[in-house]
Amino acid sequence: MISYEKARNLVIERAYPLGKEKVELEAALGCVAAQEVRAKVPLPPFKNSAVDGYAVRSADTVIVEQPIRLKLLAEQPAGEYFRKRLSHRQAVKVMTGAPVPAGADAVIPVEEAEEEGDGVILKRQVRPGENVREAGEDVAKGAVIIERETLLTPPHLGLLAACGFREVLVYRRPRLAVLITGNELCQPGERLRPGKIYDSNSTILQALIKTSGAELISLRRVKDDLKSMVAAIKLASARADIIITSGGVSVGDYDLVKTAAVKAGAQEIFWKVAQKPAKPLAFYDLKKGKKSIWIFGLPGNPGAVMISFEEYVRPFIKKCSGLKDFWPQEVEAVLTASYRKKKGRLNFVRVVLARKENDWLATPLSRQESGIISSLAQTDGLALIPAEADLLPAGTKVKVHIVGWKKNEVKI
Repeated sequence: MISYEKARNLVIERAYPLGKEKVELEAALGCVAAQEVRAKVPLPPFKNSAVDGYAVRSADTVIVEQPIRLKLLAEQPAGEYFRKRLSHRQAVKVMTGAPVPAGADAVIPVEEAEEEGDGVILKRQVRPGENVREAGEDVAKGAVIIERETLLTPPHLGLLAACGFREVLVYRRPRLAVLITGNELCQPGERLRPGKIYDSNSTILQALIKTSGAELISLRRVKDDLKSMVAAIKLASARADIIITSGGVSVGDYDLVKTAAVKAGAQEIFWKVAQKPAKPLAFYDLKKGKKSIWIFGLPGNPGAVMISFEEYVRPFIKKCSGLKDFWPQEVEAVLTASYRKKKGRLNFVRVVLARKENDWLATPLSRQESGIISSLAQTDGLALIPAEADLLPAGTKVKVHIVGWKKNEVKI
């Protein structure tokens, strides 16, 4: 049995980007940019109106007599271009986003003007530059719009599209295959027969993988027999970069994943970690020519599955995706209640976080067993209680890892 620290290092030192590919913007959300991108055009590409109104020369509105009357030359909607230059006491009606004609330097909103015959009457004086967006005021041509190793979000994709890009070079998403073991499992929606339980790990892992940025290419339920398990691992390894198994890694008669992985050609990196939950976590390297397929053998209890994924699988996926910041987000927090445990294993304790002045407060949830799912729905983070500790009194400061499904809700 190895320490948590050694296990996570053995995992992460084997992660590396899986190559680059060009993808269309619609498929790039959650990918990591593999190169710096510079704007091909300024943004906006031309001087345009910020409102529906009338393009004017501001100097023509600085007059003593009232009302201010200008000759209306034309109407210009967005997408069209008025080619003439405005002269003294002239105006052009423009829509939001339409080019501001040459000679004009301001736009007065429609509600502050009134058309009359072939002219327009302005209700007030306008300032130079009013309601005008200058060309390149958002982004200059040639400016860096995406840094290398940026995790692409909707605003990044919108910026790329606005600058005329149809594709972007990204690091390839890791491809994952999931194998669910357990003859006791039945699918949600089926009649629950005696001795059976509903399979929640399939749903949990699909959701976790979706939030990780990886691509789930297959999910299979595998019988608890060695032949079926060996065949399933070999089949999954034909396309996947990472294989995740659920259940079958402990020491029972039907815990066959470890034997099956070896028979399929994999080499054990480690099995059993001094942690709670997920002590029987396993990690394997399955060689396919020069390529390694990585196998994470997760325990079967849902709590152990989710915590193992957060502490080991998600960082591995993030590093394989090209991210430099791959470890869980960490804060230091003060325990609001004492916590007692046996020495020898690091404990991942589910906590709710709250802010008090300059401190984070971590309140342990009442149900911590690895088979309990309900408390995970309330969990903000995992407090790391050291292996050598037995009793931590209230007021003790601990490290807390923000869980991936709450990272956008817990504001650091």
